[in-house]
Amino acid sequence: MLTNISLLSSALNASALRQKSISNNIANVDTPNYRTTKVAFEEILQKEVNSTFTGRRTDERHFTIGAQGGIPSAKLKQENIVFQNSGNGVDIDYEMSQLSQNTIWYQSLTYGINEEFNLIKTAIRGRS
Repeated sequence: MLTNISLLSSALNASALRQKSISNNIANVDTPNYRTTKVAFEEILQKEVNSTFTGRRTDERHFTIGAQGGIPSAKLKQENIVFQNSGNGVDIDYEMSQLSQNTIWYQSLTYGINEEFNLIKTAIRGRS
């Protein structure tokens, strides 16, 4: 359960960073030679999931099986695509659609993490 909360928390951080990146891209739509930034989280997470196998320990005396890496964090990367004669790489229509998609994703993650905490509260309080 706590692993779910950690993963959702990391995804929320990535979504917040994505919101900042998209907002910066939109704010610089008319800035000459501005290159857009993009957040890479899902790709990093998928790579980590595919490359990491961890065994479940049922006793503290057992050996750890597999890599014990943490949950990856999001990274900003700069795009080298140019859309305007001024050298600007911002496609405002694309950025606005990404902004809407990220907003929905953030709300979904917030709902998910609230549900995880509600499960913990129910487990602590018990059924009334």
